[in-house]
Amino acid sequence: MSIRWSRIVSLSLSSIMLMAGLLFSGVASAQAIMTGTAHDFSDDGFTNEICVVCHTPHNALSETEGGAGSGELGPLWNRTLTQVSDYTLYTEFTRVGSDINATGFGQPTGVSKLCLSCHDGTIAIDSFGRNADNSVNTGGTNFVDDINANANIGEGSGITGDLSNDHPVAFTFPSQVQDPEIHAFTGGLVNATLPLFGAGGDQMECATCHDVHATGTFDKLLRVDNTGSGLCVTCHIK
Repeated sequence: MSIRWSRIVSLSLSSIMLMAGLLFSGVASAQAIMTGTAHDFSDDGFTNEICVVCHTPHNALSETEGGAGSGELGPLWNRTLTQVSDYTLYTEFTRVGSDINATGFGQPTGVSKLCLSCHDGTIAIDSFGRNADNSVNTGGTNFVDDINANANIGEGSGITGDLSNDHPVAFTFPSQVQDPEIHAFTGGLVNATLPLFGAGGDQMECATCHDVHATGTFDKLLRVDNTGSGLCVTCHIK
């Protein structure tokens, strides 16, 4: 083997080992972050794993099996999405002259539907994975109410969910907000802090305020400490 080839091989192997080290250290870090959070169900009796309730490395759901529209499933998604399509929405945002009001509040989509798969109270937390015949498991019995009644924001289970007393999601956050009481966004962030989603990086979703993988530093998995309404004033100018 020539010296040049030897160096190339050595460099390639070193790069692979470095990338592998970073990958596994990232996995370890992710596990450490999730362990003990509100989304760690590994000791609730229906699984001894953490990630599997939402994600799986193999045999993940397709869009059709997930019951979602195009692009709505999360990475390697492992649970059926909520089938509710006609939520009762918040309707009190009527301030004249606001272009946020003009865009209207539509039905939850995207990442918010992932959240609502547990939090609208219509799908059990242990409805994940596949059965022995490879069919999607939709027969779970552990609903979010069983773990934390306050975590059901759909006002009870049933065909529809009532979100009329909850902050609206899945609406376009204008880049130039014509509203003196709302911060504009730049580069997919509101006030350089809260992320927006969707293809245009301009959608307000559940995950704008909550981090599903958070360490629990802030109550209710919030992205910003809400002491003194700190989270609220990240978007709202008061």
